[in-house]
Amino acid sequence: MKALITYFTMGGRTKKTAEAIASALDNYEVGYYPIELKGKFIEKIKMLDKFENKDFSTIETELNNLDASPYDLIIFGMPTYGNFPPKAFNEILARMRNLGGKKTIVFNTARFTGGKALQYMKEKVEEAGAQVIDQSKFRKLFWIGTKNAIKFGKRINET
Repeated sequence: MKALITYFTMGGRTKKTAEAIASALDNYEVGYYPIELKGKFIEKIKMLDKFENKDFSTIETELNNLDASPYDLIIFGMPTYGNFPPKAFNEILARMRNLGGKKTIVFNTARFTGGKALQYMKEKVEEAGAQVIDQSKFRKLFWIGTKNAIKFGKRINET
């Protein structure tokens, strides 16, 4: 079976969580579609601002090639910004072909709450025609460990 993990990360927390989940997916061949903001902090903020203003020109080619058809499972991982995932999440959903009917998982990372963002993600994925079979939020103020993400991955692996 094949799984695609698509995630957005600015500081690395969501990437670390996605990789920990993937490490437990023994029953899946895992592929990634990462959106990683790189560079100095100010460069990351400028790129995030572009995305928040719906300018995805720097990742246009990748977005246009998103196709869920080769995968049995799609996993979406996003950070939480003001109780919502970044705008890139909506753009990924809008551009991903053949998502309807697919089994999906949603997870988010947050410093404080994250519950509203997770619910938002679940609703949007279901509106796109996919079935959310599991979800989780990973919350810590400063550092997110991998222990809970690995447990979550093991749970996914058994479904």
